[in-house]
Amino acid sequence: MAKEKIYKFETQLKTVHGSFTHTILVVPEEIIESLPVKGRVRTKGTMNKTPFALAIQHKKDGSRFFMVSAQLRRVAKIGSGDLVKVSFWLVDPGVVDIPEELQAVLDQDAEALKLWDTFTPGVQRGLAHYVNSVKNVDSRVKRALEIVEKAKYRQLHFQKKK
Repeated sequence: MAKEKIYKFETQLKTVHGSFTHTILVVPEEIIESLPVKGRVRTKGTMNKTPFALAIQHKKDGSRFFMVSAQLRRVAKIGSGDLVKVSFWLVDPGVVDIPEELQAVLDQDAEALKLWDTFTPGVQRGLAHYVNSVKNVDSRVKRALEIVEKAKYRQLHFQKKK
């Protein structure tokens, strides 16, 4: 297996105000132009040595950026205006990192696993993030069970008929 290319840059963390306030790292144009894929680009990497898994987003002005959550800013100890060292590589957009608690629930429920496999990678990623967004193991297990039960009864927001 070939070693993936690592892209590196250093930039200032910016706060962008609009209908929502976001904190972003703008990806330099020369890096965007050198990427082998266009459109939405899934990545993994580090910000000041703190790991992340993010997609490169688009702004209306054509620039591209990483959106940096409050949680990631806290862990990386960065704030708006700080200089940030970014290192990232591309990942397969079809591969989803499933939290072990959710994987355990899916492994024990064939119906749920079959249903899970019908979800798009984006939906799977969102549900995995929901499970993983709490620190407590018991809470992650509870969320995994909740997702599976709601999915089986077609009660997840994207499953409901409009």
